[in-house]
Amino acid sequence: LSQTGHLRRGGVRMKYVIIGAGVAGVEAAKTIRQKDNTGEILIISKDTDVHSRCMLHKFIAGERDEQGLDFTEKDFFENYRIDWKKGVQVTAVCPDEKEIALDNGEKISYDKLLLAGGADSFIPPVGELRKASNVYGLRNLSDAQAIVKEADQAENVLIIGSGLVGLDAAYGLLERGKKITVVEMVDRILPVQLDKHAANAYQALFEKAGVRFVLGRKASEAVCEADGKIHKVTLDNGEEIPCDLLIVAAGVRSSIACL
Repeated sequence: LSQTGHLRRGGVRMKYVIIGAGVAGVEAAKTIRQKDNTGEILIISKDTDVHSRCMLHKFIAGERDEQGLDFTEKDFFENYRIDWKKGVQVTAVCPDEKEIALDNGEKISYDKLLLAGGADSFIPPVGELRKASNVYGLRNLSDAQAIVKEADQAENVLIIGSGLVGLDAAYGLLERGKKITVVEMVDRILPVQLDKHAANAYQALFEKAGVRFVLGRKASEAVCEADGKIHKVTLDNGEEIPCDLLIVAAGVRSSIACL
């Protein structure tokens, strides 16, 4: 490498590959371009739209469309000369060969690789939650799009987890007129963010809007019926909660399967 780190020997441009088109990946690409005006920058992502995860509830509510979730400036990729290979997933990273493999069979070489894939929703192994077709996490735009589609045929929604993601989902689906039950294993909502006093204030507002909370309980059984969907979930106290759509907001796991 040269002292600047921008060129390899012989004057060949550096090739930077970034996995992930979220805020981390996009901002990293922008910063690299500001530091290296000649290098080749490629972002690879399974996402097909740049979007803010913080605004997904606005999409579910129908308050914003896909374009309204884009946090980049106009003509971002063109202005910063960043290539974007979208709708593909990295299946393997081969550091000895300095290349990555994609799920379409393609292999991409790199000089420097940045992992900015973030995390994926975690669906706990409770009953058949992982098998059912009407169970979703809420992490990416594709999740929100699938939730909106499923919600068109759903009346009763069960949300497992009352953290920020769970309450975002509740907000969005309230705007669609759905009946919502939130189950939380702790004795208050937003247990990571708030103390009991503040949590009670938020809970009162959600309840006023029509949300039902079941606190201090967790799901213990969920069975797929003939249509491949779960229509009721049994809690650890034996209570059964009917549902047409389930959203699991039980945390995330790092997206590092390709490693």
